[in-house]
Amino acid sequence: MDTVGIIGAMELEIKLLKEKMYIERKETIAGFNYYIGRIEEKNVIVTCCGVGKVNAASCTQALIDNFNVDCIVNTGIAGGLYSEVKICDVVISKDVTYHDVDKRQMKNCFPFKEYFEGNEKLIELAIKACKQYKHNNYKYHIGRIVSGESFISNSEMKKSIIEEYSPYCVEMEGAAIGHVSYINNIPFVVIRCISDNADDEANINYNDFEKISAEHSANIVFNMMKIID
Repeated sequence: MDTVGIIGAMELEIKLLKEKMYIERKETIAGFNYYIGRIEEKNVIVTCCGVGKVNAASCTQALIDNFNVDCIVNTGIAGGLYSEVKICDVVISKDVTYHDVDKRQMKNCFPFKEYFEGNEKLIELAIKACKQYKHNNYKYHIGRIVSGESFISNSEMKKSIIEEYSPYCVEMEGAAIGHVSYINNIPFVVIRCISDNADDEANINYNDFEKISAEHSANIVFNMMKIID
């Protein structure tokens, strides 16, 4: 792959990658900053899309339109949902969807997809990168990731999302990035490290683990750049 697009929602989620990157230049499009350069001699475009689905979709489309990326990797943090997913574990997207959009709308309106599947080769690459990442008390999982326009910190809402979608984690951008990647025929994968359990204690755990989890996810993406074709 000639050029990889890497998207984080917050500056915290791309900080480590920018530090490890040789930045040739920066371009600003529609308010989004795109850092063009290399990581481990791989051509990359690293950007911060901001929080939420509209920001993520807008940033992803501009990335595709202006930089001719061959694939997209979304890195960041998320709330754990699946019982076996613990704080600081990593979830690799088998597929992504929205937990706040009616399934009938997804099926019956363009692009007529209930879920957007992660690219198999990128998933395999992420698994290899996870296996190379040496860290205590850390596991990786492959499963569904769901996105919506709210930070989930309510046990009843968490239960409802689990019952409806059977996801491994929840966040606010991945499905929009997958959606835009799909309609542009660009391979993608979402990689998220768990910062909280999306329950009544989520705000406390998030504050404690936000930085640690963001760096775990970024390190795995860095490992991907070391071994990607």
